[in-house]
Amino acid sequence: MMAIQMTTTGVETDLRLRIARGDAGGLGDGAQQLLEQTDAVDRVESIDIDGMRPDAFDLYVDATAHLVLADGATLDAVRDGFGVERVDRRDQ
Repeated sequence: MMAIQMTTTGVETDLRLRIARGDAGGLGDGAQQLLEQTDAVDRVESIDIDGMRPDAFDLYVDATAHLVLADGATLDAVRDGFGVERVDRRDQ
């Protein structure tokens, strides 16, 4: 039997997310759920909400998060996720 090793990449990011009003849970829960539904994200290790701006239909959330990317995924692929407005890598 051949073993397959998965490689994951952890990255610290600054984000702006668009979360629909009325989603269940708090802002942190909504932000985490939105990111974890993105194919490029394996899991969200931590997320801190830095600010929020509402409009008629959505909440625009600024956050800092530590993401573990899916095998072979890049930060550019996270930017393509639904509701992801901006993703910037933080200097480590």
